Amino acid sequence: MPLLTYPLALIAMAALPALAAIYFWRSRFRRRQVSSLMFWPMNLQSREGGIRRERLTLPLVFYLELLALILLIIAAIGPRWQLPQTTRPLVVILDDSQSMLATVDGTLSPRQKAADSLAEIFKTRSFRSIRFIIAGAKPQLLGDTMTTPREALALIGDWRCRSAESALESAMNLANDISKQAEILVLTDHPPKSTLEAGRIRWEAFGKSAPNIGFIAATRTAQMDEDRCLLAVANHSDQSARTTLTVRHGTNIVHRTQMQMDSRSERQIVFSLPAVGGVLVATLESDSLAADNTAYLPPPHRPQVPVQVSIANTNLQRLVTRALDSTGLRSDGGANPELIIHESPNLPAGTNAWGLRLITDAKASPYTGPYVIDFSHPLTRGLDLQRIIWGAIEITNAPASLPVITAGNVSLITAREDFTGRTQLTMNWTPEMSDLQQSPNWPILFWNLLQWRASQQPGLTLRNFRLGQDIWFRAPVASVQVTGPDGLRRIFSATRGEILIEPIEIGLHTIVSGTMKELFAVNFIAPEESDLTAAKTDTIGGWEENRSVQMEYASVLPFFVLGALATLLSHAWLIARQKGT
Repeated sequence: MPLLTYPLALIAMAALPALAAIYFWRSRFRRRQVSSLMFWPMNLQSREGGIRRERLTLPLVFYLELLALILLIIAAIGPRWQLPQTTRPLVVILDDSQSMLATVDGTLSPRQKAADSLAEIFKTRSFRSIRFIIAGAKPQLLGDTMTTPREALALIGDWRCRSAESALESAMNLANDISKQAEILVLTDHPPKSTLEAGRIRWEAFGKSAPNIGFIAATRTAQMDEDRCLLAVANHSDQSARTTLTVRHGTNIVHRTQMQMDSRSERQIVFSLPAVGGVLVATLESDSLAADNTAYLPPPHRPQVPVQVSIANTNLQRLVTRALDSTGLRSDGGANPELIIHESPNLPAGTNAWGLRLITDAKASPYTGPYVIDFSHPLTRGLDLQRIIWGAIEITNAPASLPVITAGNVSLITAREDFTGRTQLTMNWTPEMSDLQQSPNWPILFWNLLQWRASQQPGLTLRNFRLGQDIWFRAPVASVQVTGPDGLRRIFSATRGEILIEPIEIGLHTIVSGTMKELFAVNFIAPEESDLTAAKTDTIGGWEENRSVQMEYASVLPFFVLGALATLLSHAWLIARQKGT
């Protein structure tokens, strides 16, 4: 009790009725037997009889003694008065993860319970200032510094719990950076993972352990003329459970599965359907956490790269064309190709075209390795050149070219950027001396090339993301507008043709940039956050009350002691005066 240092001294208040009792019994008359009343004045009526009610008349010394006792009792309990200039600041860390919105058996969510608890704390404690930290994937300050609880409770409405994780440890480090003397209050739904700093951090958990089933993976990919969907569901509980998975395309149900799941089990559902436009919506039966019961699957990205093949050698042209067609990523180059495959030493025409130059020579020599491969390069993903014969002439890297594949000091594939920023590739390869074209590495190499080129096209390379994942968008114009599922529009400015989008809402989003309009989905895929079994309600740690009393409250005991002394002096003066008279 900050205002009362020694509340047990309130027991001394029993002396007050004792003092009143002394004066009450002192004022009553005693029965006396006398021989006659003739010499007694009869103008005063006895207080002991009659029907008229008389007010009890007490002497002034009684009130002085009563006041002295009250002042001494107040001084004994050690009263303190809070000084605004000495109160400490408060930093409140708000768990912004989706699990704070879980509702178990229809009870209030941890987020609502935490907000109510904060309001109760403000009724009993005063703080010099109040700051909020939103602990999502990256902790960040919420609003400015506030000085009144009313301002703080109004700002807490912006706490919406939309993240896939909560970086509470990083948030506490940020709170320490704000003030080394501030008291820290953590509002979450689970206990801390490490020991808290004693006397300074108060950890309030408002969760409740509950079973939960949710999506842990959701993808929709293109496979030729079909879409392949993969949905993974996990049972985050220690008991078996049952749920129904339903996938809709508009109002039509395209897939439905009844699932009986063991405790702590996972299950994958894979199905294919004809490539159609529109969004697939997968849902599970409702449970404690709603965020992981829905997954949106927009149509997959099917990139097409306009390719122009300018090769005079008929056999070589046939090999290249077959490899390009097998990828399913090639479209007719037309008047504006994005990739030109040629044999000329001159750069290909076109302001945006990449070039792949093939160098063939009858004087080439066969190489069997070992090959030095830069596996971090986009061209080399999935390549396995062991036991591959590669025919090439002895040439080294051209100036400003980086080796991608080499055989000793002989460059087989090199890459460079020209002065316009276009990528120019050189492939030193003679088919008559090679068996590369007879292995799976041949179509893989061209699939990698077209995928790499497609990734540099304006727009998105993927359309399905998890909450918290960064999204890179290549913008055809400088301005980009992103509309979220809540209808909120945000405007971005592209830097070097790219923008980074950090989605904060689950659902379908739309990107508009110039004449380009694209749709992408953000799903809540966070297995650790979907697991509610570790949630609990508890208070861990606390603020050091003794330190708070010493730092924030000044003792007012001397004022009451002086008041009691003054009252007793008045009492003594009054008694002395009455005796003198």
